[in-house]
Amino acid sequence: MDSRLRLFGSCALLGTTRRSPSFSEADFPAGSLPGDIVIGSEASPESSARALLCGAGALFVCGRAGYQPSSCDESLSVPDPCAEEKRDMLPEDSPVTDVYGEIFRSGQMRLQWEALSYLEKRNMVLPHSLLVPALMTGRSNPVLRPLLARTVGERGLWLAAQNPDWRMFAASSGSEPDVEAWEHGRPMQRQAYFLAVRRTDPARARELFEKDMSSMDASERNTLLGLFEHGLSLEDEDLLERLLGKDRSREVKKTASSLLSRLPGSRYVERMGGRLCACMKEFLSAPEPSILSGLRRVAAAVTGRAAAESSFIVPPEAYDAAWAQDLISEKSPFSGLGPRAGWLYQMAVAVPLSWWTKRTGKSPEELLTLSDRSEWKDALRQAWGDAICREPDGAWARAMLAFLKKGGTWPASPGQQLDVFRLVDMLPQNERDDAWEELLTARNLPNLLHDMHHRQEEGYVMSRTLAKKALSAAKQRLAARNWDYSLSAVAGELAVLLPPDMLAEAREFLAFPSDSDSPNRNIVGTFSAVAIQREALGAYFS
Repeated sequence: MDSRLRLFGSCALLGTTRRSPSFSEADFPAGSLPGDIVIGSEASPESSARALLCGAGALFVCGRAGYQPSSCDESLSVPDPCAEEKRDMLPEDSPVTDVYGEIFRSGQMRLQWEALSYLEKRNMVLPHSLLVPALMTGRSNPVLRPLLARTVGERGLWLAAQNPDWRMFAASSGSEPDVEAWEHGRPMQRQAYFLAVRRTDPARARELFEKDMSSMDASERNTLLGLFEHGLSLEDEDLLERLLGKDRSREVKKTASSLLSRLPGSRYVERMGGRLCACMKEFLSAPEPSILSGLRRVAAAVTGRAAAESSFIVPPEAYDAAWAQDLISEKSPFSGLGPRAGWLYQMAVAVPLSWWTKRTGKSPEELLTLSDRSEWKDALRQAWGDAICREPDGAWARAMLAFLKKGGTWPASPGQQLDVFRLVDMLPQNERDDAWEELLTARNLPNLLHDMHHRQEEGYVMSRTLAKKALSAAKQRLAARNWDYSLSAVAGELAVLLPPDMLAEAREFLAFPSDSDSPNRNIVGTFSAVAIQREALGAYFS
């Protein structure tokens, strides 16, 4: 936020009856527009409040237009002229330009992505009238920034360089990031620069972090460290180990440990794995039964395998103070788990899911079955749930889905919401639609659409069979006599996910008769509005 707006905010919180708005030219060198408003107002509480709001509005409009006035003691410089645009521009007077404006205002990420993709495929750029809405969209939605950078044209990139709030977007244009953003930028600009470097040159990003981390506060260290997930490798291990052992912030230590958990060959995983092996000593040392016939159970009993499987894993009896170096706390992190279960959880969540299958020689399905027989099942299940949220794994997701059948959620830490739809989301792309189709019902349709909305996978559309089932489920819900609040929140998302050639048919299928008094008519209106926008895009670019 502009610092001058903060001054307005402070005055508003204090109240104009207690302090009349009064600001020097040094604070508002834009001239004097806000100051003139204040001076020209009458000396009354109502006029002072009006002057304050008008001044804030003037600064906000200047900001939306890309104008950032400098302070009076700064030397004024005129930026270089914008380069000439060589690509075709979407016509300003075309009806489809109005559609683009509505799409930017809608907040529908997938719809915005589709609209910009049409432009990119035709090597076209947005008209000047849409550049500010486009740049504001890029500021709030990182997923769209690379695509926006290729479609705002020369004028859009020029504007982005003039406004500090938009330079974060410019860093996603695919060109060399501006080091000025790192050295003198705001926190969000520094993050955007660091992310751009981390994606292209992880070693250079690591060097930047190590060089500057002593001057960062804990919050910035933790935020930038989280970006190490891009291009993470064992080359980052030494830095992460130092932060785990010596950083003053516990949050930074937790982020470092989470990153180390993703590196199967790290020393951290080796330490945690050694502790888990000690918990599974009896199971790992028991010989495999050699009889595979109907006498298998007898052989298992003779070899001791059955007993070992019933005690698949047993946490330590006492806490080891040495564990603290790896953030294993003596107190359980969850009220539902006792101390020993809490220790087991902290060890189990710290290794990749691949560690379990490699170390035990068991498949995810077999490991889930083994855990089901253990009295420590809750700790293991939650650890595995948190691990798959941290690093999705298709084989484990498939096994967990088999256990959940057609409902329920997998145990995970608060805020993870590991339901069947999120697990399906972790399957290979060629399996997902079939799995979603099998799980989908009229009751859980909003859950599926909410999951797809949060996943924000650009370019995805439903298969025709899944789309037909989703429309049938929506039709069933719309027939209810009560307002369907859950579906109303995601009706537009359904319209964005359908194959384009099904949109007209879908609008007709869901439409109510003209004389209907159903409370859900507005939901169909929302769906139809998005569908019509998509149809307009397809018709224009066909």
